[in-house]
Amino acid sequence: MSVRVRNSSNRNDYKLLRLRDAHSCINQRVSIIAIVLDFGLPKTTRGTDQCCTLRLIDETHYQTGMSVNIFTQNAESLPRVAAAGDIIQLSNVMV
Repeated sequence: MSVRVRNSSNRNDYKLLRLRDAHSCINQRVSIIAIVLDFGLPKTTRGTDQCCTLRLIDETHYQTGMSVNIFTQNAESLPRVAAAGDIIQLSNVMV
């Protein structure tokens, strides 16, 4: 898994981040690659956004997984998960 970190020279550096380490990145933007354990159908929020929930796992967080809520302006922008077991990359997401 990778995290995009912006340093003072505005150059992007990538380093490995596991799901268990994402819990300590509150209010930071990260990039994650994980396996989809479970996923929900898109729903309209109380506003005008679309939302779906994914449960992700990796080698460090495979017993319970990590629940991820994804919000977009339209359903076409949500991840297209075909089945549990798909691999997904989430880039520049807020924890």
